[in-house]
Amino acid sequence: MKRVYFSFITANFPLFISSLSTASSVSAFSATSSSRRPLVLLNASPAESTSSTAAAGSREATGSTIDGAWAIQALLFSSLSDGVIPNTAARSFLRHSLVNALLREQVNQNENGLKSSAEFSPCNGPNVDVLENLETVDQIVLRGQQFSSDDFDTSEKVDSWAAEALQYLSSDTNDELNLRVLYIPTASYALNPQSSNTPGKQRQRARADGKKRRTQLLNLLGELLSSDYTDGSNDGLQFKLLSTTLDLDDGSLKQPVGSDDTSLFPANDKAALSTWSPHLIYLEGGNTFWLQHCIDKGGYSTLIKDACTGPSGAVYCGKSAGAIVAGRNVATATWKGWDDPSVVEGKESYDDWLDCRGFEFVGNQSFFPHMSDDWKDMVADKLDEQNLGKNVDCLREEDVCCVMGDKTMSFVATGPSP
Repeated sequence: MKRVYFSFITANFPLFISSLSTASSVSAFSATSSSRRPLVLLNASPAESTSSTAAAGSREATGSTIDGAWAIQALLFSSLSDGVIPNTAARSFLRHSLVNALLREQVNQNENGLKSSAEFSPCNGPNVDVLENLETVDQIVLRGQQFSSDDFDTSEKVDSWAAEALQYLSSDTNDELNLRVLYIPTASYALNPQSSNTPGKQRQRARADGKKRRTQLLNLLGELLSSDYTDGSNDGLQFKLLSTTLDLDDGSLKQPVGSDDTSLFPANDKAALSTWSPHLIYLEGGNTFWLQHCIDKGGYSTLIKDACTGPSGAVYCGKSAGAIVAGRNVATATWKGWDDPSVVEGKESYDDWLDCRGFEFVGNQSFFPHMSDDWKDMVADKLDEQNLGKNVDCLREEDVCCVMGDKTMSFVATGPSP
């Protein structure tokens, strides 16, 4: 299937626009200084571009044929503070994604209850109350699947649906609702060989910074799911917001928050990505090469893919390095020279990473975060040099790529410039 990206065209690109009438495809990178960027096509004919419309600040993509499975829902971005927090469409999409994850869990529980009631009492048939609950939640889920990128830009419809869904979930379940968040700061834990600080001090500082970033994330999630939420407290929520930190370097789990009940948290790293069934998995930014190395050496790739794909998948959030490894090719991490590959023994050169595959959560698409006008020429050269020209999305600080895997499509929500 052909893949089309589009957004509103600004008046600053007359040469680019005129070239679309003769070219059959163009390189897929955004290089404007405006918050609305030019039409960008990926492997699409000019005829296809004329029939597309989009909401302001959004760019949509149709499905792509590829072996890898799409993330069920994901947000990929350069910065949480500049890309997601002030971005109305991104916030609305994140809220929609979290509520969907909770609803999917409720559907599974209802289906299991229905099956159990039928097996326990085959003469009487399935439990009528469970059946009615399943029908109700199915209708809520169905309405949530009807939203387009336009709806996330305005947010009122989505937020109204989310509020209704949360109210239903809090009143329907007999058990206390838990929203489980797995925070993975491994990329930010990479040691800097050039630092004057000892490795011990670097690790101590990195863990402290990671804890602050996780708190920022949890505060955002609390705000999105309850108007009464206060920092670090579950009091204003209709459920418990549980989180633990997983370092993929050594598989350690640390800093559980949200409850003193240890049984509510995973026993080990593998359980954190499987039987704990997190609703959201967040990969922090930092050194992409160190992150990918730890994913590979710990055998986490399949676990993360399985956790974020399929009908019961978790919401995947990837910041910077976390966005890069979510794409098809990790080679974009070599472009700026910001990340030091020497932290990985045996792969100290950028050339060692050119053929490294990521999670492929968005079909053929790869990602280049922290895009700015300063990188325009370099990006054009790299796209051609590494033969990635049709399949790289460049994300500015204010951009969030919102992925809807059940529709094999994505759109980029552009917030205010930082």
